[in-house]
Amino acid sequence: MTEPHAPSNAPRISVVIAAYNAAATLGETLRSLQAQTLRPLEIVVVDDGSTDDTWAVLEAQGPRIRAVRQANAGIGAARNRGMREARGDFLALLDADDVCDPARLEIQYEYLKSQPDLLLCSTDFSSFDAGGTTERSSIGSYYSRCSPRHGGVRARYQEHQWLVLPVQACDLSAGARVECHAGRVFEQMLLGNFIHPGTAMFRREALDAAGNFDPEIRIACEWEWLVRVTRAGPVGYIDLPLLGYRRSPGQISSSPAMNQDSLRVARMIHERYSGKHSIPPEALRRQLGNLETQAAYALAPVRRGDAVRLLAAGVLRHRVLNATSLRTLVRLLPSGAVRALRATRRWLGFPR
Repeated sequence: MTEPHAPSNAPRISVVIAAYNAAATLGETLRSLQAQTLRPLEIVVVDDGSTDDTWAVLEAQGPRIRAVRQANAGIGAARNRGMREARGDFLALLDADDVCDPARLEIQYEYLKSQPDLLLCSTDFSSFDAGGTTERSSIGSYYSRCSPRHGGVRARYQEHQWLVLPVQACDLSAGARVECHAGRVFEQMLLGNFIHPGTAMFRREALDAAGNFDPEIRIACEWEWLVRVTRAGPVGYIDLPLLGYRRSPGQISSSPAMNQDSLRVARMIHERYSGKHSIPPEALRRQLGNLETQAAYALAPVRRGDAVRLLAAGVLRHRVLNATSLRTLVRLLPSGAVRALRATRRWLGFPR
Protein backbone atom coordinates (compact mmCIF):
# COMPACT_ATOMS: atom_id res chain seq x y z
CA MET A 1 0.00 0.00 0.00
CA THR A 2 1.20 3.51 -0.79
CA GLU A 3 2.58 5.27 2.28
CA PRO A 4 0.76 8.41 3.54
CA HIS A 5 2.44 11.65 2.54
CA ALA A 6 2.03 15.34 3.07
CA PRO A 7 4.14 17.31 0.54
CA SER A 8 5.24 20.84 1.28
CA ASN A 9 2.55 22.18 -1.04
CA ALA A 10 -0.10 19.86 0.43
CA PRO A 11 -3.71 20.91 -0.22
CA ARG A 12 -5.69 22.27 2.70
CA ILE A 13 -8.34 19.55 3.09
CA SER A 14 -10.65 19.50 6.11
CA VAL A 15 -12.74 16.40 6.78
CA VAL A 16 -15.99 17.19 8.62
CA ILE A 17 -17.82 14.50 10.60
CA ALA A 18 -21.11 14.93 12.43
CA ALA A 19 -21.35 12.29 15.17
CA TYR A 20 -24.34 11.28 17.27
CA ASN A 21 -24.13 8.22 19.53
CA ALA A 22 -21.34 6.87 17.35
CA ALA A 23 -19.02 5.44 20.01
CA ALA A 24 -19.20 1.93 18.54
CA THR A 25 -18.10 2.95 15.02
CA LEU A 26 -16.27 6.28 15.23
CA GLY A 27 -12.88 4.78 16.02
CA GLU A 28 -12.87 2.73 12.82
CA THR A 29 -14.01 5.75 10.82
CA LEU A 30 -11.16 7.87 12.18
CA ARG A 31 -8.59 5.14 11.55
CA SER A 32 -9.63 5.06 7.89
CA LEU A 33 -8.85 8.79 7.68
CA GLN A 34 -5.54 8.50 9.50
CA ALA A 35 -4.50 5.89 6.89
CA GLN A 36 -5.10 8.21 3.91
CA THR A 37 -2.39 8.38 1.26
CA LEU A 38 -2.81 12.16 1.34
CA ARG A 39 -3.17 13.40 4.90
CA PRO A 40 -5.85 16.02 5.47
CA LEU A 41 -5.03 19.33 7.09
CA GLU A 42 -7.46 18.42 9.87
CA ILE A 43 -10.30 16.14 10.91
CA VAL A 44 -13.13 18.07 12.56
CA VAL A 45 -15.67 15.99 14.49
CA VAL A 46 -18.81 17.56 15.97
CA ASP A 47 -20.39 15.55 18.77
CA ASP A 48 -24.06 16.48 18.33
CA GLY A 49 -25.26 15.91 21.88
CA SER A 50 -24.44 12.20 22.08
CA THR A 51 -25.65 10.28 25.14
CA ASP A 52 -23.20 7.37 24.76
CA ASP A 53 -19.36 7.39 24.95
CA THR A 54 -18.79 9.31 21.70
CA TRP A 55 -17.07 12.18 23.52
CA ALA A 56 -14.78 9.77 25.38
CA VAL A 57 -13.75 8.24 22.03
CA LEU A 58 -12.93 11.72 20.74
CA GLU A 59 -10.96 12.68 23.85
CA ALA A 60 -8.87 9.53 23.48
CA GLN A 61 -7.76 10.69 20.02
CA GLY A 62 -5.82 13.59 21.48
CA PRO A 63 -4.49 16.29 19.11
CA ARG A 64 -4.94 14.11 16.01
CA ILE A 65 -8.44 15.51 15.57
CA ARG A 66 -10.35 18.70 16.38
CA ALA A 67 -13.34 17.74 18.52
CA VAL A 68 -16.31 20.05 19.12
CA ARG A 69 -19.24 19.38 21.41
CA GLN A 70 -22.74 20.89 21.16
CA ALA A 71 -26.31 20.24 22.27
CA ASN A 72 -28.22 17.97 19.92
CA ALA A 73 -29.43 20.00 16.93
CA GLY A 74 -29.52 17.55 14.01
CA ILE A 75 -27.13 16.59 11.27
CA GLY A 76 -27.48 19.84 9.32
CA ALA A 77 -26.61 22.03 12.31
CA ALA A 78 -23.74 19.70 13.26
CA ARG A 79 -22.25 19.80 9.78
CA ASN A 80 -22.64 23.58 9.68
CA ARG A 81 -20.72 23.82 12.95
CA GLY A 82 -17.99 21.59 11.57
CA MET A 83 -17.69 23.63 8.39
CA ARG A 84 -17.45 26.86 10.40
CA GLU A 85 -14.64 25.35 12.45
CA ALA A 86 -12.83 23.97 9.39
CA ARG A 87 -9.85 25.88 7.98
CA GLY A 88 -9.40 24.01 4.71
CA ASP A 89 -9.89 25.24 1.16
CA PHE A 90 -11.42 21.85 0.33
CA LEU A 91 -13.96 20.15 2.61
CA ALA A 92 -14.88 16.47 2.63
CA LEU A 93 -17.96 15.10 4.39
CA LEU A 94 -17.99 11.75 6.15
CA ASP A 95 -20.51 9.97 8.36
CA ALA A 96 -19.38 8.68 11.73
CA ASP A 97 -20.09 5.03 10.90
CA ASP A 98 -18.54 4.80 7.42
CA VAL A 99 -14.96 4.17 6.28
CA CYS A 100 -12.83 5.57 3.47
CA ASP A 101 -10.62 3.82 0.96
CA PRO A 102 -7.04 4.89 1.80
CA ALA A 103 -6.82 6.85 -1.46
CA ARG A 104 -10.17 8.64 -1.22
CA LEU A 105 -8.91 12.13 -0.39
CA GLU A 106 -6.01 12.05 -2.82
CA ILE A 107 -8.13 10.89 -5.76
CA GLN A 108 -10.93 13.38 -5.15
CA TYR A 109 -8.48 16.25 -4.66
CA GLU A 110 -6.57 15.42 -7.85
CA TYR A 111 -9.84 15.21 -9.77
CA LEU A 112 -11.08 18.58 -8.51
CA LYS A 113 -7.68 20.12 -9.22
CA SER A 114 -7.91 18.89 -12.82
CA GLN A 115 -11.47 20.26 -13.17
CA PRO A 116 -11.30 23.82 -11.77
CA ASP A 117 -14.87 24.67 -12.80
CA LEU A 118 -16.42 21.95 -10.61
CA LEU A 119 -17.75 22.98 -7.20
CA LEU A 120 -18.04 19.45 -5.83
CA CYS A 121 -17.33 15.85 -6.65
CA SER A 122 -18.77 12.62 -5.26
CA THR A 123 -18.07 8.92 -5.79
CA ASP A 124 -19.61 5.48 -5.81
CA PHE A 125 -19.61 3.56 -2.51
CA SER A 126 -19.60 -0.03 -1.37
CA SER A 127 -21.75 -1.42 1.47
CA PHE A 128 -20.81 -3.59 4.42
CA ASP A 129 -22.32 -4.95 7.61
CA ALA A 130 -21.12 -7.00 10.57
CA GLY A 131 -20.54 -9.94 8.22
CA GLY A 132 -18.36 -8.05 5.71
CA THR A 133 -18.89 -6.49 2.29
CA THR A 134 -22.45 -6.86 1.02
CA GLU A 135 -22.18 -4.90 -2.24
CA ARG A 136 -19.15 -3.56 -4.09
CA SER A 137 -21.10 -0.83 -5.90
CA SER A 138 -24.14 0.55 -4.07
CA ILE A 139 -24.96 3.77 -5.93
CA GLY A 140 -27.48 2.02 -8.19
CA SER A 141 -29.30 0.15 -5.44
CA TYR A 142 -29.33 2.98 -2.90
CA TYR A 143 -30.48 5.65 -5.36
CA SER A 144 -33.16 4.31 -7.69
CA ARG A 145 -32.43 6.99 -10.31
CA CYS A 146 -28.91 5.55 -10.65
CA SER A 147 -30.13 2.00 -11.23
CA PRO A 148 -29.44 0.31 -14.59
CA ARG A 149 -33.11 0.54 -15.58
CA HIS A 150 -32.83 4.35 -15.35
CA GLY A 151 -29.56 4.51 -17.27
CA GLY A 152 -27.20 4.39 -14.28
CA VAL A 153 -25.25 7.33 -12.90
CA ARG A 154 -24.05 8.20 -16.41
CA ALA A 155 -27.58 9.26 -17.42
CA ARG A 156 -27.62 11.98 -14.75
CA TYR A 157 -24.64 13.87 -16.22
CA GLN A 158 -23.89 15.45 -19.60
CA GLU A 159 -20.09 15.05 -19.78
CA HIS A 160 -18.03 11.86 -19.55
CA GLN A 161 -14.27 11.61 -19.10
CA TRP A 162 -11.57 9.30 -17.80
CA LEU A 163 -9.43 9.86 -14.71
CA VAL A 164 -5.98 8.29 -14.48
CA LEU A 165 -5.58 7.12 -10.89
CA PRO A 166 -2.68 8.88 -9.16
CA VAL A 167 -2.43 6.06 -6.61
CA GLN A 168 -3.67 2.50 -6.04
CA ALA A 169 -7.32 2.31 -5.00
CA CYS A 170 -10.10 -0.28 -4.81
CA ASP A 171 -7.91 -3.10 -6.17
CA LEU A 172 -6.87 -0.92 -9.14
CA SER A 173 -3.24 0.02 -9.70
CA ALA A 174 -1.95 3.55 -10.01
CA GLY A 175 -2.30 4.57 -13.66
CA ALA A 176 -5.56 2.69 -14.19
CA ARG A 177 -8.32 4.63 -15.90
CA VAL A 178 -11.64 5.26 -14.15
CA GLU A 179 -14.74 6.76 -15.75
CA CYS A 180 -15.95 10.12 -14.45
CA HIS A 181 -19.07 12.16 -15.18
CA ALA A 182 -19.67 15.88 -14.81
CA GLY A 183 -22.05 18.66 -15.67
CA ARG A 184 -24.85 20.91 -14.51
CA VAL A 185 -27.36 18.60 -12.87
CA PHE A 186 -29.68 21.07 -11.11
CA GLU A 187 -32.82 19.88 -12.89
CA GLN A 188 -31.86 16.25 -12.35
CA MET A 189 -31.38 16.98 -8.63
CA LEU A 190 -34.84 18.54 -8.36
CA LEU A 191 -36.29 15.11 -9.12
CA GLY A 192 -34.39 13.42 -6.30
CA ASN A 193 -30.93 13.14 -4.82
CA PHE A 194 -28.29 10.87 -6.36
CA ILE A 195 -25.13 12.36 -4.79
CA HIS A 196 -24.16 10.40 -1.69
CA PRO A 197 -23.31 13.08 0.91
CA GLY A 198 -20.69 11.00 2.72
CA THR A 199 -18.64 10.82 -0.49
CA ALA A 200 -18.70 14.55 -1.21
CA MET A 201 -15.61 16.74 -1.42
CA PHE A 202 -16.14 20.38 -2.38
CA ARG A 203 -14.37 23.69 -2.69
CA ARG A 204 -15.07 26.30 -0.04
CA GLU A 205 -16.52 28.38 -2.89
CA ALA A 206 -19.46 25.96 -2.90
CA LEU A 207 -20.45 27.30 0.52
CA ASP A 208 -19.99 30.86 -0.66
CA ALA A 209 -22.31 30.18 -3.60
CA ALA A 210 -24.92 27.90 -2.01
CA GLY A 211 -24.77 28.59 1.71
CA ASN A 212 -24.85 26.05 4.55
CA PHE A 213 -27.26 23.24 5.35
CA ASP A 214 -30.73 24.26 6.46
CA PRO A 215 -30.78 23.38 10.19
CA GLU A 216 -34.60 23.38 10.20
CA ILE A 217 -34.57 20.24 8.01
CA ARG A 218 -33.76 17.49 10.47
CA ILE A 219 -32.98 14.59 8.12
CA ALA A 220 -33.19 15.30 4.37
CA CYS A 221 -31.17 18.53 4.62
CA GLU A 222 -28.46 17.12 2.35
CA TRP A 223 -30.75 16.82 -0.68
CA GLU A 224 -31.98 20.39 -0.26
CA TRP A 225 -28.39 21.65 0.08
CA LEU A 226 -27.25 19.73 -2.99
CA VAL A 227 -30.08 21.31 -4.99
CA ARG A 228 -28.60 24.70 -4.11
CA VAL A 229 -25.04 23.60 -4.91
CA THR A 230 -25.97 22.16 -8.30
CA ARG A 231 -27.91 25.32 -9.15
CA ALA A 232 -24.77 27.34 -8.40
CA GLY A 233 -22.44 25.37 -10.67
CA PRO A 234 -21.34 22.06 -12.22
CA VAL A 235 -20.39 19.01 -10.18
CA GLY A 236 -18.58 15.76 -10.91
CA TYR A 237 -18.68 12.07 -10.07
CA ILE A 238 -15.91 9.44 -9.91
CA ASP A 239 -17.13 5.93 -10.73
CA LEU A 240 -15.12 4.22 -8.01
CA PRO A 241 -16.34 3.06 -4.56
CA LEU A 242 -14.06 5.20 -2.40
CA LEU A 243 -16.35 4.93 0.62
CA GLY A 244 -17.58 1.96 2.62
CA TYR A 245 -21.18 2.54 3.76
CA ARG A 246 -22.12 0.69 6.93
CA ARG A 247 -25.54 -0.99 6.90
CA SER A 248 -27.14 -1.71 10.26
CA PRO A 249 -30.62 -2.27 11.72
CA GLY A 250 -32.60 0.86 12.53
CA GLN A 251 -30.75 3.25 10.23
CA ILE A 252 -32.45 6.61 9.82
CA SER A 253 -32.20 6.31 6.02
CA SER A 254 -34.93 3.63 6.06
CA SER A 255 -37.11 5.06 8.83
CA PRO A 256 -40.62 6.56 8.51
CA ALA A 257 -39.15 9.90 9.61
CA MET A 258 -36.76 9.91 6.64
CA ASN A 259 -39.58 9.21 4.19
CA GLN A 260 -41.74 11.96 5.65
CA ASP A 261 -38.88 14.46 5.68
CA SER A 262 -38.01 13.68 2.04
CA LEU A 263 -41.63 14.31 1.07
CA ARG A 264 -41.69 17.61 2.96
CA VAL A 265 -38.43 18.71 1.33
CA ALA A 266 -39.71 17.75 -2.14
CA ARG A 267 -42.79 19.91 -1.66
CA MET A 268 -40.62 22.79 -0.45
CA ILE A 269 -38.25 22.45 -3.41
CA HIS A 270 -41.11 22.37 -5.90
CA GLU A 271 -42.53 25.57 -4.43
CA ARG A 272 -39.20 27.37 -4.17
CA TYR A 273 -38.08 26.64 -7.74
CA SER A 274 -41.43 26.84 -9.48
CA GLY A 275 -40.93 28.51 -12.86
CA LYS A 276 -37.13 28.22 -12.62
CA HIS A 277 -36.69 24.97 -14.52
CA SER A 278 -37.97 23.14 -17.59
CA ILE A 279 -39.03 19.85 -15.96
CA PRO A 280 -42.40 18.61 -17.29
CA PRO A 281 -45.23 18.84 -14.71
CA GLU A 282 -45.87 15.12 -15.22
CA ALA A 283 -42.39 14.27 -13.88
CA LEU A 284 -42.89 16.43 -10.78
CA ARG A 285 -46.33 14.91 -10.17
CA ARG A 286 -44.91 11.41 -10.42
CA GLN A 287 -42.07 12.24 -8.03
CA LEU A 288 -44.46 13.48 -5.34
CA GLY A 289 -46.72 10.47 -5.84
CA ASN A 290 -43.80 8.07 -5.41
CA LEU A 291 -42.63 9.84 -2.25
CA GLU A 292 -46.14 9.83 -0.80
CA THR A 293 -46.45 6.12 -1.50
CA GLN A 294 -43.05 5.35 0.07
CA ALA A 295 -43.95 7.36 3.17
CA ALA A 296 -47.30 5.56 3.39
CA TYR A 297 -45.59 2.17 3.26
CA ALA A 298 -43.15 3.14 6.04
CA LEU A 299 -45.91 4.58 8.24
CA ALA A 300 -48.50 1.82 7.76
CA PRO A 301 -47.42 -0.32 10.75
CA VAL A 302 -47.23 2.60 13.18
CA ARG A 303 -49.57 5.40 12.01
CA ARG A 304 -52.36 3.86 10.01
CA GLY A 305 -54.42 7.05 9.50
CA ASP A 306 -51.48 9.05 8.12
CA ALA A 307 -50.53 6.12 5.89
CA VAL A 308 -54.06 5.94 4.44
CA ARG A 309 -54.05 9.67 3.68
CA LEU A 310 -50.66 9.53 2.01
CA LEU A 311 -51.54 6.45 -0.04
CA ALA A 312 -54.77 8.12 -1.19
CA ALA A 313 -52.87 11.26 -2.19
CA GLY A 314 -50.33 9.24 -4.14
CA VAL A 315 -52.91 7.18 -6.00
CA LEU A 316 -55.80 9.63 -6.43
CA ARG A 317 -54.16 13.06 -6.60
CA HIS A 318 -50.86 12.16 -8.26
CA ARG A 319 -52.04 9.01 -10.08
CA VAL A 320 -49.17 6.78 -8.98
CA LEU A 321 -50.07 3.12 -8.64
CA ASN A 322 -47.10 0.79 -8.39
CA ALA A 323 -45.82 -2.23 -6.46
CA THR A 324 -45.21 -0.11 -3.36
CA SER A 325 -48.81 1.11 -3.48
CA LEU A 326 -50.06 -2.48 -3.48
CA ARG A 327 -47.68 -3.57 -0.71
CA THR A 328 -48.86 -0.60 1.36
CA LEU A 329 -52.49 -1.58 0.82
CA VAL A 330 -51.74 -5.09 2.05
CA ARG A 331 -50.05 -3.62 5.14
CA LEU A 332 -53.16 -1.58 5.84
CA LEU A 333 -55.62 -4.48 5.54
CA PRO A 334 -56.82 -6.21 8.73
CA SER A 335 -54.73 -9.27 9.57
CA GLY A 336 -57.66 -11.61 8.82
CA ALA A 337 -58.01 -10.21 5.33
CA VAL A 338 -54.27 -10.62 4.70
CA ARG A 339 -54.43 -14.27 5.79
CA ALA A 340 -57.39 -14.81 3.46
CA LEU A 341 -55.51 -13.28 0.55
CA ARG A 342 -52.50 -15.49 1.20
CA ALA A 343 -54.68 -18.59 1.45
CA THR A 344 -56.37 -17.67 -1.83
CA ARG A 345 -52.98 -17.22 -3.52
CA ARG A 346 -51.89 -20.67 -2.35
CA TRP A 347 -55.21 -22.24 -3.45
CA LEU A 348 -54.81 -20.68 -6.88
CA GLY A 349 -51.26 -21.96 -7.12
CA PHE A 350 -49.45 -18.60 -7.11
CA PRO A 351 -45.91 -18.58 -5.71
CA ARG A 352 -45.45 -17.02 -2.28
